[in-house]
Amino acid sequence: MALSNIKNLKRVLAGGLLTLGFCGATWAQAALPSSKTTVIYFGQNKAEDFELKIKPVFADFVKSCKGCEILNYTPYTKNGDVDMESLQERVESLPDSTSFVFFDFNMKANDTNKELVDVLNKKADSGMVIVGAAGGPRASEASSPLSRTILGQIHGALIIGELGERDRLFPVIGFYGPEMLTALRAPRDLVGQGYSPLIFTANLASNWQKRSSSEWVEHFRMKKMKTRKLWLDLGDLF
Repeated sequence: MALSNIKNLKRVLAGGLLTLGFCGATWAQAALPSSKTTVIYFGQNKAEDFELKIKPVFADFVKSCKGCEILNYTPYTKNGDVDMESLQERVESLPDSTSFVFFDFNMKANDTNKELVDVLNKKADSGMVIVGAAGGPRASEASSPLSRTILGQIHGALIIGELGERDRLFPVIGFYGPEMLTALRAPRDLVGQGYSPLIFTANLASNWQKRSSSEWVEHFRMKKMKTRKLWLDLGDLF
C-alpha cells in the first residue's frame, strides 16, 4: 500500500474515533439526571388562588433551590371550577419531568373514586412519590379514619397533617390515623391556613436531589419507626 494511502486511512480512523468519542460524551451528558425538581400540584382551589396563595408560599420555602418549581396540574371546567371527573385522566398523563406529586386535599374513599385510588397505587408502585395533606371531611360529612380516605389507601403516601399553636391537630375533626407520616406546625403567620403539607413539600423539593424516590419513602419510614416523638418536625425529617 502506498505511503499516502496509509496516511489517509489513519486520518479517517482518527476522525471516526473522534466522532464516536464526541457522540459518546454527548449521550452521557444527555443521560445525566435533570437538576430541576418539578412538583406536580393537585388542589381544590381555583387557578388564580394557586398563583396568589400556593405558588408564593412554595417559592418562599425553596429560596435556596434554584431548580425547584411547582406546577398546577389541577383540571378545571370551562367555568373555572375544579373538574374532579378529569382528575384521574390528569394523574394518568403526568409530565415526564415530574419529580413527585403533591395532593393538597383528601377525601373519603368510595365507589366513585375507587379507580383513582387504583391509578395512584399503580403510580406509587412504579416509583412515584405521592405527598398529600391529611385533610378533613366536608362540612356536611362526619369524620372518619385516615385509612378510609383516598390518600390513606395509597401505598407509601407521605401524608402530612397540621398542628395548631398548642401542637394539637388542626382541624380538630380532620382525618387521622397511623397512615399519617407526621403533623407540622406552620409559622405563626400561617397557622391554621392549611399550609403545613405545602411547607413539607417545599422542603422535600429542596432536598430531592439527595436521594432517589424509593430511598425517600424508605428514609421517612425509618425516621418514623425509630422515633418516640409523637410528631416529627422538619429538622427530624431532613
